Amino acid sequence: MRYSLPVVCAGLMLPLAATAADKPAHNYPTQARVEYVFDCMNQLGGKNYDTLYKCACSIDYIADELPYDEYVTLDTYQRGQNAAGERPEVLREGSIARESRSQLASIKAKAADSCLIDTSRVGQSSQSSQTGS
Repeated sequence: MRYSLPVVCAGLMLPLAATAADKPAHNYPTQARVEYVFDCMNQLGGKNYDTLYKCACSIDYIADELPYDEYVTLDTYQRGQNAAGERPEVLREGSIARESRSQLASIKAKAADSCLIDTSRVGQSSQSSQTGS
């Protein structure tokens, strides 16, 4: 009889543990996920179900690996790499900028591998449409 209270408490906690396990580790805002997927689909050369699935898989993988705030920071360094002028210099140069870009590139490469994204095709469609071929 003295074990009944701990057993009952454990039994009551199991549904809560199962609910917590079902939630993603890092929840990203819907808009951020959609923007990533659209950008990814454009880079892969088209808006179709195949690229939609792969790009949605990719952002899910990234969201499992990085908290949203950290993703925003790493993505800012990546996007700022080509920014011109003196002010965005902090995004282009220095060890923190290089390490941030490297970390995000590594996670994106793992996501591409996990989601069967052929990275050799990235950007080819947009380049061929610009050259008229």
